Amino acid sequence: MRILYVEDNEPNFQLVRKILAYDRHEVVHATDGAQALAMVREQRPDLVLMDLGLPGMDGYEAARRLRDEPAMQGVPIAALTASVREADRERARREGFAGFIEKPFRVDRLRKEVARILGTPISSNPPP
Repeated sequence: MRILYVEDNEPNFQLVRKILAYDRHEVVHATDGAQALAMVREQRPDLVLMDLGLPGMDGYEAARRLRDEPAMQGVPIAALTASVREADRERARREGFAGFIEKPFRVDRLRKEVARILGTPISSNPPP
């Protein structure tokens, strides 16, 4: 499956890419909401992982705009964020996010949540 990870921190992206590649997911990268909007038509992701604390357009606004894109119809968006207050979690729920993964995350939690959202299996062996 192809996953678009909208994240402004390159090391965070590289870590998530490496972890999810273990479960045979291809992870592509956008550094902000505007770039994500430009990429969805070409990349056709199966899932979007969205940092909520993005520069410029925050993750909530980026998610709203992504949902308006025809290429995004039926594509789930999940928060992967360091914004971990209960108010953030509740707002994400209200705004239709399919999941909420806190940073720093546990590797098994990330893999299980992505598998749950996509309905895919996870590898039986943990990543190195």
